[in-house]
Amino acid sequence: MALKIPSGGQFENPAPGSYIARCYAVIDLGTQAHNGYQGNPPWSSRDMRLVFELPAALMTGKYHPESKGKPFAVSTTMKQSLAPTAKLRKFLRAWRGRDFTKEELADYNPKKLLGVPCRLALVENGDFINIEGASKLGAEESCPVQVNKSVYFSLEADEFDAAVLKALGPKTQEKIAMSPEYSALLNPKHEPSDDEAANISDQPSDEDVPF
Repeated sequence: MALKIPSGGQFENPAPGSYIARCYAVIDLGTQAHNGYQGNPPWSSRDMRLVFELPAALMTGKYHPESKGKPFAVSTTMKQSLAPTAKLRKFLRAWRGRDFTKEELADYNPKKLLGVPCRLALVENGDFINIEGASKLGAEESCPVQVNKSVYFSLEADEFDAAVLKALGPKTQEKIAMSPEYSALLNPKHEPSDDEAANISDQPSDEDVPF
């Protein structure tokens, strides 16, 4: 997810650069529709959002005094796919410093990302700040203790927590509510329409990244 640089004094954002970070939120957004671009047709994908805090980069409270001294937070949204060429697979491979073995892929659980440190590259893209990539911390680097409470939200029936959903931001709640996975949770007997079924994609310590 790109974080917009404030044009009307709304939000304070970190400057582009390289930051020590820690993942504190993993959010299942469900299947989302995306507009086509550059002549490509629209598509849908089962997406997830990863949110990181930058514990050594603190907000000044320029726009919101209550935020002074709190770490900046940045996020990225990707398709929940670990296919060899998928964006998420590449991101996690760079974060861990190596690719997954077949056994690790079979045992993959996104919840294991919570609390794991990394180094993030943030770049400016027009009016936005984007997470360009992640890497494993260097041998002499360490990440300060986590500040924000860990948040894990899943649309899988055995993990769904309505209280966690209610605590998410309004726009994130609206996005999740639009997904067929959320509709299925509200109505377990609901059979997806042909259009919905076509939109659901198949999902295939500081020094030791545990995922």
